[in-house]
Amino acid sequence: MAAELRLEKYVQRKLRRGKEFFYFRVVQAGKETRLPLPHPFSSEYRKSYDNAHLSVFGTTPGELQSNTSVFAMVREHLVSQRYLNLPKQSQYMRGLAAELMQERWGKFEATAIRPVHVQALYDSLSDRPATANRRLDDISAIFGWAMPRGFVDTNPCSKVERIKGHGSYEPWPEAELNELINNGKREIVKVALVAIYTSQRRGDVLLKLYDEKIISGTWYLGQGKTGNDVPVPLHPVVLSILDSERAESRRKGLEDPRRPLLTNSRGRTWTTSGFGASWRKELIRLGLRPERNEDYEQGQFEPTFHGLRHTNATMIANAVARNPEVFGGITRVKSMLGHLSEKMAKHYARRAEAEAMNAETLLLLPEIGNTPSWIGNHEE
Repeated sequence: MAAELRLEKYVQRKLRRGKEFFYFRVVQAGKETRLPLPHPFSSEYRKSYDNAHLSVFGTTPGELQSNTSVFAMVREHLVSQRYLNLPKQSQYMRGLAAELMQERWGKFEATAIRPVHVQALYDSLSDRPATANRRLDDISAIFGWAMPRGFVDTNPCSKVERIKGHGSYEPWPEAELNELINNGKREIVKVALVAIYTSQRRGDVLLKLYDEKIISGTWYLGQGKTGNDVPVPLHPVVLSILDSERAESRRKGLEDPRRPLLTNSRGRTWTTSGFGASWRKELIRLGLRPERNEDYEQGQFEPTFHGLRHTNATMIANAVARNPEVFGGITRVKSMLGHLSEKMAKHYARRAEAEAMNAETLLLLPEIGNTPSWIGNHEE
């Protein structure tokens, strides 16, 4: 699948010969009703789901509720062109927020939702800061879409106090990176290495790296709102990892050009949530992080998957800085790190150039006085 799916009530997914099929399935009084549905990401899905619901129950979802309720507002958004124009992974994330809104506030009038209600929902997710912030962003986007359409007059998300996420996006130090690569479980290390060598996000590495998008050693990855394919050259280490994954898929008879290549310990394709749980568990096992965020020591490096992207950026910038005339300086950094903004590319290039220049400057210092004989002597 292009993204992990969270299916609505009564929707069943079947996988046959590498293809997905969806059904509206209900069992009443021992009798099964199963009606075919299009893929949940397709524009025809919502209408088909409503028709199936009407056929089985005599009503469409939310039919007996107010047409200005949160439930109605969310449903209207999910069939809007604004939602349908989102990339597939963004649709999935928006759907999670929509489901949360319907679960918490569905029967309330949209105008009744105030910042205090949004703050309470946000605080309930505070143990997962990144998730809380993403949900808030999507909820705010839905209310923002709803304002000019008469559902609400103001966006109740505008005054919510966010928490600062724990963890940093700093590059991984060499010792911690070696610990992960040398002693980590194979299925985790494979994903980490692909992320470092390609500098791509976790969701893209797990869900969008498949053979249909790889041509002559280059991965053509759809990025951003445009969905345009960006060429990502694959390092020999990555190609070797993918070859081993293909061999295992062939052995199991699971060859499919649209099947994500990276797999977990059971040989199944990863889900983002499944990998997230395994990633955290592995970092704890390796001693790279404590079990609780509160147990981090002051100044301790906090490993994040996103930090692997910055590790890639730092390595490239450092290599370019050694000889900017040959490697092209900021132009090369920007080209190699096309996912970065101009500001971030300059940040990495300037920092690396400053470090290289400072290292060279040390060679200009003359010997100061007579160096004491005990310096460098480690004998007792």
